[in-house]
Amino acid sequence: MASALLPTLRRKREVDATIRDTLDKVLVLRFGRAADAACLHLDDILAKSSWDISKFAMVALVDMESEEIQVYIDYFDITLVPATIFFFNAHHMKMDSGTPDHTKWIGSFSSKQDFIDVVEVSELFTFYNTPSVIVIKSTFFFAK
Repeated sequence: MASALLPTLRRKREVDATIRDTLDKVLVLRFGRAADAACLHLDDILAKSSWDISKFAMVALVDMESEEIQVYIDYFDITLVPATIFFFNAHHMKMDSGTPDHTKWIGSFSSKQDFIDVVEVSELFTFYNTPSVIVIKSTFFFAK
């Protein structure tokens, strides 16, 4: 039950406040459903990683079952779960991970270290360059 260890956002204003108030850290929002097996696998990885990345990133879960969250689901075109979206200083970060969609990370990560690597790269690039798209060449991050 790793999802109990991470904050769960169920209202639009909670998501808005979290995005707006998370400064100088990468914000990782996992959109998904608590009963989905892939989401539970990702939640376990996120919970195990949250302490390791706490100095430079914050992780929160977004409950897609909530009606208020539908505005974000439509805006980010979330059709597959889990979908992970990254922000830095209230700016949406886009990532080129080898898929056509650069707005979000689709699916789970294969290990805790894979997730930490993506967040570290995101934080490093935003700290030094603030690029609009972060290119991740390797595909070893995808769960098999």
